[in-house]
Amino acid sequence: MYLKNKEEKILKDFPNRLKDAMGSDTLRTFEEKSGISRSVLSSYLNGKTYPTLDRLTAISVASEKSIEWLASGEITDDRMVAVYQYDLCVSAGAGALVEHEKPVAEFRFSQDWLRQQGLHGRQLSIVQVMGDSMEPNLYDGDLILVRHDEARDGICVIRVDQDVLVKRVQYDYAEKSFLISSDNPRYKPFQLSNDFDGDFKVIGQVVRVLQRVKERDTVQ
Repeated sequence: MYLKNKEEKILKDFPNRLKDAMGSDTLRTFEEKSGISRSVLSSYLNGKTYPTLDRLTAISVASEKSIEWLASGEITDDRMVAVYQYDLCVSAGAGALVEHEKPVAEFRFSQDWLRQQGLHGRQLSIVQVMGDSMEPNLYDGDLILVRHDEARDGICVIRVDQDVLVKRVQYDYAEKSFLISSDNPRYKPFQLSNDFDGDFKVIGQVVRVLQRVKERDTVQ
């Protein structure tokens, strides 16, 4: 009985997987990509019929989705990428002293999702926000996904001497300096000029909030 129910659910959910695979493509556009007629695609989307293996392969190639996922909704481990959460808090306030950084949790993302987000092959990490200086975009306790590559603008994780902060960063090419500001108006911005004699580094850019303590919109 369990296997029968599971098989029925897999078939019932196929139209939703096909819609996801097609993305913003129209039936005409996806017909051109896959070689499958619009009438047949429409039948699949309405759950009236289901694709044979050759047509499932054509959908896979056209959409860049795995055959396994299209067929079952499941993804094997070899198509998953591990991203680690570290035991430091990035301060959205006055600053947090970092004594040690080690993984405390593992998150797994599909390669397809990372590719869609432009993050496949990038060095990523997950850290927790501490403080209120980035409200209303980031709240104390939020888990954020950080892309570790060269960044000069946007909401970034930065290191100033021994403090690790999450702030809004703007680079002034004329002055060759960084304006570091908070989204919470109660906190004053500060400038780091080219002659700053301390240790400063943009560690990475915040690309997504993975877990929120409050329901808000995505990071701007």
